[in-house]
Order: sequence, then structure tokens, then C-alpha cells
Amino acid sequence: MVSGRCCEVLARRLRAEPSPLTVVLAGDIVEMLAYPGALASDVLEAHDDLCDALAWVTESGGQVIYTVGNHDGDLAWDLKAATAVRDLTGAKLCLAADLRLPGGELIRVEHGHQIDPYNCFSDPRNPLDTPLGHHIVRDVIPKVEWLGRDWLTGAHEMADPADFPSFLASRLVYRKLARHLWWVVLVPVIAIALVLPALGRIRDRFPDTGRWMHDGEILGYGALVDLAVIALIIAIVSRRAWTSISALALSGRGYGQNSAARDRADELIADGYTGYLSGHTHHPELRAHGNGFYGNTGSCTSVVEAIETIYGMPPVYLRTQQFSWLEITTAGKLHAQLKSARVELPGATRFERFLAAARNPHPSDPVSVGHWPEGPDWPTQPKSLRDSKHCKRQKQISTT
Repeated sequence: MVSGRCCEVLARRLRAEPSPLTVVLAGDIVEMLAYPGALASDVLEAHDDLCDALAWVTESGGQVIYTVGNHDGDLAWDLKAATAVRDLTGAKLCLAADLRLPGGELIRVEHGHQIDPYNCFSDPRNPLDTPLGHHIVRDVIPKVEWLGRDWLTGAHEMADPADFPSFLASRLVYRKLARHLWWVVLVPVIAIALVLPALGRIRDRFPDTGRWMHDGEILGYGALVDLAVIALIIAIVSRRAWTSISALALSGRGYGQNSAARDRADELIADGYTGYLSGHTHHPELRAHGNGFYGNTGSCTSVVEAIETIYGMPPVYLRTQQFSWLEITTAGKLHAQLKSARVELPGATRFERFLAAARNPHPSDPVSVGHWPEGPDWPTQPKSLRDSKHCKRQKQISTT
């Protein structure tokens, strides 16, 4: 359902543009890493709307370029799979592409996994070359999700794999601890609701017991105070547990994952390129770099990412469908824009949805969030997409 919706949106967008077009697929289009037995032809035939739109691009005098990523890395050596992709989409396959624009500008496009030490290949054309990330996706994550199948679902879709300790701690708090603490609140409330009216009736029938009844009410109110103290202690302990576990992340989080790509953009722009485009990290970005720009296409798939809650509490990890892509036009002058959206998917508990209510800043329909060269950059704050005020503003625009 998720991939079908993405293909429908992209196919409609491609047919809405005047031809000829140059369409660049920045890798990880066909999922062959998590499902090593899947055939590229079967995957593409299940999404014939996108394949037909790509074929229409080439038939209209345009071109489709497919840069191979790490999830579809088999295309670099599997001739049968590569032939199926070429036949069904009309794409030209490559490991990296240099786009020469009509004005002489040069843009480098790569998937970006080769600058990720956990997912880079020593020899992309060697079927026996399997980076650490391959073993994590195929061997580790399936076992983790099986062991925690009632509360760790979505681990394989995390936008920030290095954020797994924080994801684990958040799910422990909201799906294990909170699930079994309802009685801490419910039992005393029910007891007080039943006891206090009974005390009132006893006082009316036996006026001499008034002092005892007064003492009983004091004890009841004291129990409520104790309950509030216990809830506060539980919140503090949960916060400290999340902070301690989340500090175990092994690499950069959030938009920090794009730092290596930004450095590569600086190198290429210094060598005469106008821009550098990559994907891989699931974090869409468009940012000016000197006389050029760096762009990250993000992804068009389901991702699990953190949404901030009330101050001091662990973030909620929600599963959303991400839509993002870059559009570059050359009419008059070179212009790049980033389009992005999120659609919340089912799977969160009621408690998680309650905490994240009104805190998801993403627009539900694709809108332009970043532009080059006139700006603004995206994200406006490189810390995190979820904290951006600009994104909230775009969400309001998309709903009006």
C-alpha cells in the first residue's frame, strides 16, 4: 500500500510536466536487500503505473537515469535484474551520474551509501562484497523485530538507524511500562470514588463518627498526593532511563547523517560543479554551498522517526509515509526546489498518538519547502525536521 501510493503520486507528477524530461532515480528503488529472493521484474510489474510513466518519459524524448544504491546494489552485478529494470523503465543504470545542463552547469548525482562507512562497498560489482549494513538488515533487525514483535515493530524502517537506543528506550516507556501502570492511577481513583460517598452516608447516619470521617478524608487526600508523587517519580525514572540508553548511539543522528554528503558537496563545488545530489539517509535537504548547492532527495517510503512530546519526556516514534523529491528547472536560470510531505500511518498506541497530537509539523500533501538559489534552505534548522517552524507554516498552507 505504501509503495503503491508513492508510485501513484510520482507517476501523476511526471505526466503533469511538459516533455522532454530528465528523471534521475537516486537509488534504492527496488528493495532487494531486505528481500534477497525478490525478483526485480516482479517488484516493478507490481507498480506498472510508475513504470509506464517512466517509459513515457523516454518515449517523449527524455531520459531516465538510475543510480544504484545499497538496497538495490545487486543491479551492479546481476545482469538479469539490471536487464529487467532497463526493459520496464527505459532507464540507464550507473553507479554515479554527471548531469550537464544546457547552461553548462554540472551536477553530480550519487545515492550516497559510498560515503557511509557502514554501507559502502569495496567493489560494488562483486556479489560477495557485503558491508556491515547488509548483515544488520538481513540478520540482526529481523531477529530484533521477532523478539519484540508486540512493541519493536518498525525497527527496520527507522530514518535514523543510529537512533535505535533512543527508539528502544521510547518503546520501553510507552509500550511496556505505561501499559502496565494503568492500575497505579485507576485503582486508587476507584477506591476513593467508592469510599468517599460511603463516608458521607455514614456521617449522616452516625453524627458521632464525624471526627473519624474527617480523619478518613484526610487519609484519602493524602493518598492522592502520594499517587501524584509516585507518578512524578515514574516520569523522572522513565526520562533518566531514556536519556541513558539513547546516549549509546554509534553515529550521527537526524540531519547529522548528511554531514558527509555536505562535505562532498563542498569538494565537488570547489572542483567546478554547481551541485551535488544524494539520497540514502531519508533526510531531505536543500542547502546553498558557496556558489552551488547540496540536495538530498529524502525518500518515498515508510519511515519511523521521532516526534517530540512534552518537555522532558521521551519522544514518540511514529511510522509515517515520507514523500520527498527534488525538481531542477533551467528555464531562464537554474533553479532547484525540494518538495516534501508526511502521512501518518497506523501502528501507534493511543497513548503515543495522544502525546504526539498537534506536534507533527509535516504537511500531508507535497509542498515546496526549500529553494535554491533564492532560498530558503531546508531544513531551516539542521538539527531536526520535526523541530522546524517553517514546516508548521507549510502545513498550514497545505490545508488552506
